[in-house]
Amino acid sequence: MRSRRNARKTGTEKAAQLLMVMGEQGAANVLKLLRNDEVQKIGAEMTYMGEMSTDEVNLVLRSFLDQCSTDDSISIEAGRYTKDVLIQALGSEAAESILEKITLGGNTRGLDSLKWMEPQLIAGIIENEHPQIQAIVVSYLGAELSGEVLTYLPENSVVELCIRMAEMEPIDPAALEELNSSLEKQVEGVVSKQSSEMGGAKNVANIFNTLEKSFEESIISKITESNNETAMRIQEEMFVFDDLKKIPDKDFQLVLREVATDVLVLALKGADKALEEKVLRNMSTRAAEIFTEDMEGLGPVKVTEVETAQKEILVATKQLADSDKIVLSVDSGAMIG
Repeated sequence: MRSRRNARKTGTEKAAQLLMVMGEQGAANVLKLLRNDEVQKIGAEMTYMGEMSTDEVNLVLRSFLDQCSTDDSISIEAGRYTKDVLIQALGSEAAESILEKITLGGNTRGLDSLKWMEPQLIAGIIENEHPQIQAIVVSYLGAELSGEVLTYLPENSVVELCIRMAEMEPIDPAALEELNSSLEKQVEGVVSKQSSEMGGAKNVANIFNTLEKSFEESIISKITESNNETAMRIQEEMFVFDDLKKIPDKDFQLVLREVATDVLVLALKGADKALEEKVLRNMSTRAAEIFTEDMEGLGPVKVTEVETAQKEILVATKQLADSDKIVLSVDSGAMIG
């Protein structure tokens, strides 16, 4: 049976009592989800609250559970909650990309269905499409799948395609209508009423980071011949193995923790001496000694094996950067007062 005293309490008073019962960590997690004005009101109530007896604690918990059992739903500001959760899980850049696709909703169903197809099949579908349509499709697929699709397209068309992606502006409804019309027999989709930013030099750079080095160098060379300014913008956005030297030592130590020692040994085969010194400098004395012995004991290896190991480290590094756990250079971590 509920107490009259509890029944007369305001919502703020009940919330303050519940948070006091939850303990410091639990209360803090709840307060993080409230508005500033709500935190202020509840915080003030908690400040002036006296000790609670065991009966009062039990009453608060029973009241809360009763309220939950009678409510058909729990009110949550879904948009803000979803954004916060994605940012915490994926980092700001990756989260924004996911949220952008979510906001397009069903308007990308046709493009999304391509992601379930083999890259060779996707290349076959778009091979005879207008280059701008190809650019929109490849830009949407994500770096890894896009890179695989490019390997199945004629090299001369890949050059123009990459230039178009790097220079792509936000897509207007007319372009999306053309896309859906072009793909209507292969995929289902509807026309978006809003613009979507899929391309750009950074997107092309991310794709290039997944390609075999020889193929990547061949494409970027031809793009340079065709449009030097665009090629330079793409290269500025690319993160290559030698760029690991630019990472601040404190952040670089986090990278080393994410990478297996045997992968690191293989990746540094034939690498710049300054990078090897950076690795050793950020290890303990004993770990550096063992690592040096492993390096010296490594015999001849295939270039492709070295490139694969380097790519694995680059992927791990980019994931840390996208999650805002590290910065990729001293300049990128600079603060503005």
